Amino acid sequence: MGSVPGGVVVEATTTGDKKKERHDEGNKDGPSQRLVWMNSVAAARTAYQPTDVEHWANMVTHGLFVLPAIYGAVMLVLAARSHTHQLAATIYGLGLAGLFSISTFFHIVFYLGNYQFLKEVLHRSDRAMIYVFIATSYTPWLLLRPLPLDSWTLHLRWGIWVLAVAGIAYQQLFHERFKMLETIFYLIIGILPSLAVVDMDDNSGLGELKLGGVIYVMGVVFFKLDGRVPLAHAIWHLFVVLAAFIHYYAVRTYLILPRAEGGGVGVLGAAGGGIGGALLDQCEVGGTAESPECLAHGGLVL
Repeated sequence: MGSVPGGVVVEATTTGDKKKERHDEGNKDGPSQRLVWMNSVAAARTAYQPTDVEHWANMVTHGLFVLPAIYGAVMLVLAARSHTHQLAATIYGLGLAGLFSISTFFHIVFYLGNYQFLKEVLHRSDRAMIYVFIATSYTPWLLLRPLPLDSWTLHLRWGIWVLAVAGIAYQQLFHERFKMLETIFYLIIGILPSLAVVDMDDNSGLGELKLGGVIYVMGVVFFKLDGRVPLAHAIWHLFVVLAAFIHYYAVRTYLILPRAEGGGVGVLGAAGGGIGGALLDQCEVGGTAESPECLAHGGLVL
């Protein structure tokens, strides 16, 4: 692999002078075009311009998971055993499917290069979807796991969405400006709700939740390395895929399915259902959802 002033390249024969000019900033002469793996770092207040290779990597690394995400979301909702679980599964599933779908659509339009307004809308939507996805990833845990009534963490059930909306508003107002501050906001909204973990009596699945969170944070490093590491954004995508798979497994295994499969520790931290399971049934069937005990255990009645 050799390097040129505008990007990292390898020898290859391709066609399309227009794309050559747009994506290979350093290759200005010669009849053949080189395969470019990375362009220069974006200037202030401008977006990074991926090479053709990076465009394809960005499209493929999320595009391959659109249908699996939609299928997984549907299966999660169908497996829900109560209105509350169905609500949590629906919110989480929409976030999961929306993340991969919007990301893929944006990268396709970005690569085509002929729909500037649509590209701008999708770019903003893609960034906003990160905030939404973080909120939807925590929602099942905050809805379906008991939290102490006297703890501030109980307010995270709605507070996580306030943070998401605030983050989206900031991102829309200062799009492509203060990029490092935007990344810090992503980390804050991603880490703050995890503090609720210390108040959960039932810790089943929290290992997977933490592991997925660590993988997301590691991926953010590559999210900020466009123009410095070849295929950096596609690598970020792969971190997202891995972390999302781990979180999906945890939500399905420890929140949605336990009592339905009749084993292990259920969502309320009681083996085989027990007192916690009876309380959830009472909250959902007996109409006592507004009692403190039901609210603490996520017993929402719809």
